[in-house]
Amino acid sequence: MKKEGATEAIVVRDSVPVGIITERDILYKVVAAGENPSITKVHDVMSSPVETVDESAKVSDAIAKMSRLGLRRLCVTRKGSIVGMITQKAVVTGNVGQNFTLPELAAPSGFVCPYCSATLKTREDLSKHIDHVHMGGMGLLQGDATKW
Repeated sequence: MKKEGATEAIVVRDSVPVGIITERDILYKVVAAGENPSITKVHDVMSSPVETVDESAKVSDAIAKMSRLGLRRLCVTRKGSIVGMITQKAVVTGNVGQNFTLPELAAPSGFVCPYCSATLKTREDLSKHIDHVHMGGMGLLQGDATKW
């Protein structure tokens, strides 16, 4: 992972993806737990199964699936084979590489909620909507959107 500059790696057995291991898995399940990284098996700390989304899916569908499953990344598939990965960070920062286009995020005429597809006029309205409807009104997303 360090050599490739990646924060995750797909674990493959007999050419079939069986799990995913992330920097967070290594940090929390190995280092913080006091385990020896030289003898700890990847199988013992990876997450399984590998969750996927088809490359034809909308980004909002991928965001909703990540949110529903409590994940930060999904493998992107084409005809059942993994062809890439989409992460929450990449979607938020817009750094999704050359392989992914985000057509529904370009030139919005409004701001569409990724959870329920409601259309709102401003980013602030969308933030308030998500906070009140989908986050239970905890106030997590309110505030000055320019500071995000």
